[in-house]
Amino acid sequence: MISVIARMAATSLELQPVLAGQVQMKGGSTVQMPQGLRDTCTARESEMEFAIAAMALMNGSSHDLCEEQGRARKARMEQRRAEMERGIQKRQDALASAEAEVKDWAAKVAALEAEEVELEKRLQALQENKRQKREAVVKEAHEAGTEVASDLATDDKKVSEYAKWMEKGEDAASAEGTGAKAEQECSDKVCVSRNTVPRRELRQIKVKSGALVDFVEFVYSSGEPLVVGEGKGDEQEPFDLEPGEVLVELRGGQGGLLDRLQFVTSRGRESKAYGGSGGDAFSFKASDGKMIVGLSRSVGLAGKITAIEECLFRPLTPAEKELEEASALVQEARRGLSAKAGEIKELKDKIEVAAGAHAAYQSLNACGTAQLGQYSYKICPFGDATQGHVRLGRWKGWASDSPHVGLFENGERCFSGIVRSLRVQFECGEGHVIETVKEPSQCVYEATMTHPAACDPKAFEVSNRVLQPHEGHVEL
Repeated sequence: MISVIARMAATSLELQPVLAGQVQMKGGSTVQMPQGLRDTCTARESEMEFAIAAMALMNGSSHDLCEEQGRARKARMEQRRAEMERGIQKRQDALASAEAEVKDWAAKVAALEAEEVELEKRLQALQENKRQKREAVVKEAHEAGTEVASDLATDDKKVSEYAKWMEKGEDAASAEGTGAKAEQECSDKVCVSRNTVPRRELRQIKVKSGALVDFVEFVYSSGEPLVVGEGKGDEQEPFDLEPGEVLVELRGGQGGLLDRLQFVTSRGRESKAYGGSGGDAFSFKASDGKMIVGLSRSVGLAGKITAIEECLFRPLTPAEKELEEASALVQEARRGLSAKAGEIKELKDKIEVAAGAHAAYQSLNACGTAQLGQYSYKICPFGDATQGHVRLGRWKGWASDSPHVGLFENGERCFSGIVRSLRVQFECGEGHVIETVKEPSQCVYEATMTHPAACDPKAFEVSNRVLQPHEGHVEL
């Protein structure tokens, strides 16, 4: 239809394009088009645009229709060029900064690895000292004609598992085996095991609960506390133990979850009953000559009690005290070595990202936003993408077929049951701006977003690629 109208317009004026910038008039004469018209109007590809431009030339309004449009188009192109140049500079600055950080991190890794070697040597020395202290305890017990307490048994694995028990506050030790004797015991319908652990002096018990018992924290006179449980219960008044007082009984109720819990001490004092009133009632007392110092619970919200942690109640002999101190030093050294390994891994992970193909995206990471029509959008590389309050997806990674396409998956479900997803084409730009969002198929979204990290100078080498329409044929 446009082609027909264009031909009609050109025919009525008896106009024909001759050379670039010229129009043949009625009678065969040729008229030179003004500079603004040549810059813009002759670049138009449609017959309709040519006819309109020629008509404008005939009635003297070419300045309004072409010259001003040409200037505006040129200004837009120059603005776009400047934005892309600034984007390229930002990208180069970010990569230079990342390179400097990588060198700094590499130096720190080397220093940490040297410290790690020294920590390993110290741990070996402490383990040898602990072995000697244990031999002294065994000799002392043999000479006295008594048995060595189970929590001082000659089993290195037991101490290692206790470190897990202390650090994780979960039932890792009982799940993997502590090396200590574990007996199953039932109180009516509730059954738990008993685990013997290294001696700890319990000072306070903290509880968070509501209708269920969510968290229980055992605080000791030395060392890290033991926290068991999950949930969002309210913090309750703590239960403090007096000097020389120990925990000897647990009461409560539980089914699949821990509904209620109460503590009883060697002096007959009782804590408040934490939690609600449900579950099967239970009562567990400490084994003879032992005190209760912790619990193991099943994983999940208000998990039920699976084991009671006990240790020796009687006073330690001098040799046993030395062994306890040696064991504590070994545990501390192991934790230090583990922390050092964690620092090294964290830095190596940073180096891998900063030296990778998408290093600039990490350094220049920021969210893009836009109000397109009735919807507001927010796209955060390495985070979430949203349409208003609806999550379109969570960052999955980079597309294998393009270095500047990011993928978001596992968004909220549509009414049809389809899980939303988003594919983002990052384009060169000084800022982080969402330019377009479309939905080519139900709940599958595509977007374009400017990002300085996409300003790779190699991507604008015209000789090796065809420029896209949105790039305006700007050469850098």
